[in-house]
Amino acid sequence: MNEKIEITVLMSVYKEGEEILKQSIESILNQTYKDYEFLIINDGDNKDLIKLVKKYKDKRIRLINNKENLGLDKSLNKGIKLAKGMYIVRMDADDIAFLDRIEKQITFIKSHPEYEIVSGRAEIFDENGIYAISKKKGEIKKEDLLKGTPFIHPTMIIKKDVLLKLGGYPNYTRVEDYAMIMDLYANGYKGYIMDDILLKYRMDKDGYKKKKYKYRIIEAKVKFIYFKKMKVKIHYYVFVFKPLIAGIIPRSLMQLYQKKKLSI
Repeated sequence: MNEKIEITVLMSVYKEGEEILKQSIESILNQTYKDYEFLIINDGDNKDLIKLVKKYKDKRIRLINNKENLGLDKSLNKGIKLAKGMYIVRMDADDIAFLDRIEKQITFIKSHPEYEIVSGRAEIFDENGIYAISKKKGEIKKEDLLKGTPFIHPTMIIKKDVLLKLGGYPNYTRVEDYAMIMDLYANGYKGYIMDDILLKYRMDKDGYKKKKYKYRIIEAKVKFIYFKKMKVKIHYYVFVFKPLIAGIIPRSLMQLYQKKKLSI
């Protein structure tokens, strides 16, 4: 690996088990693009993670063990400050990257300097297999963010200097990625979603269980704050209440709705 690193792949790990971690980590280690650092934040004293890193003996991996559980937003901000790369490639510990993901994304963002954040499409899967493919693509306008984020967080590549300038991820638990994107757009930055499918994105029953009502309230708060910053027209404020309404619908029905809406 060269001394000058263009890319830092940033992953924060909490309680994921060995098999899921293995699939995710190896999907990065086996990328067609080889010259990057793989910065992994161990945010839950995850013994499976420590064991895997020792097993791989890959010099590109840099493991940081938090002394205490910080949460995703603080762990990612810690990683951004420690990252050696000019670009941050986000990756979650339970997803699987396609093997040419990094190669495609670094090529695109370097040839389109007008974008500070570039995402991709994803196959969405659960314990029964792939049930959907994300559809949104092209340049994303601020109006596209009002209902919710069309970006899939672990498919992102982001310019590190912009993240540092804005202070990283805002401290909004479970919606830190949405808040970060809204912050970028509120400050005049731009984003794009590539047509390429770059990731297998896990959204199973456990994923829906994590969407507790208190996080729906936080999402509504984020919308209200950033709608004001982006000077959104008043009639769009109806979308502030969308997460609150979604939160009172039974999770099983929400899962069925999402599957039907996104189904292949």
